[in-house]
Amino acid sequence: MKRLHVPDFVQDSPGDHGDAVLLDTRSGHCFAMNPVAALLWQEWRRSRDFETGVRATARHFPELSRDLIRQDARQLADALLERGLLTACPAGRRPAPPADERLPAVAGHGSAGGPETAETVDGRAHRAHSLAGGRRAAGAAEVTMAADPEAHSPRPGRLPARHTPPLGLLGLLIALVLIRLPFRVLLRVVRWTSRHWCRHDATGAQGAAALAAVRQAAARYPGRAACLETSLASLMLLALRRRRATWCIGTAADPFRFHAWIETAAGPVMAADEQGIDAFRRILAA
Repeated sequence: MKRLHVPDFVQDSPGDHGDAVLLDTRSGHCFAMNPVAALLWQEWRRSRDFETGVRATARHFPELSRDLIRQDARQLADALLERGLLTACPAGRRPAPPADERLPAVAGHGSAGGPETAETVDGRAHRAHSLAGGRRAAGAAEVTMAADPEAHSPRPGRLPARHTPPLGLLGLLIALVLIRLPFRVLLRVVRWTSRHWCRHDATGAQGAAALAAVRQAAARYPGRAACLETSLASLMLLALRRRRATWCIGTAADPFRFHAWIETAAGPVMAADEQGIDAFRRILAA
């Protein structure tokens, strides 16, 4: 009998309403699941047995047909296996790690709470893929970090280009180079920098100053400069001064969306014109 196994590079973030999001730390791709799919995932991770997950989900959702749950569970398992978020192997044997450590973007369509179009956390555009449709029980969607709709145009009140702080520009340029790397490599760079290069923790005021400088530089940049880029650039600017902060990626539901920011000991660092991040729960901190 095949046993299910969750690879070490998969991180999960359970939601307040039974939903969950999986993060593949190799590629930066996220996979959002509704409460039925999330319960199946949790049971598979605990028991490593397909039918145990189906039975536990049927007990928890008695209003759903067990045949429907099993059918949708098979589709969910197939999708997770295809993406490398789940592996199957004979009982008593540990699965070998996948040879391909960088997953391609997956094309699809659906309505499981994901956006019509999105961008991957590492910046490549693709359609959100959904298993939920019509009267399905277990639904999931490969969704990605939402871009800032105003990221491509300067905002009112910004300094003219000649006053753009040079360190802010340098931090942004470093981030734009790093963000082109495979996500797993990017994470290694961020973690190495924090542990071995930075000497002191950044204060809240230092974090805010770094973000302000980066946003001024980003307003002059003609390409994408949304939360992923500006948060990473702020982190790099602080690192240039050997100051340490935490890079965070979080998720929110209804609809599923993603956000990136930095945190210091004083808490999340946000610009004055940004809304709060209370709706987002952290799925990754580096």
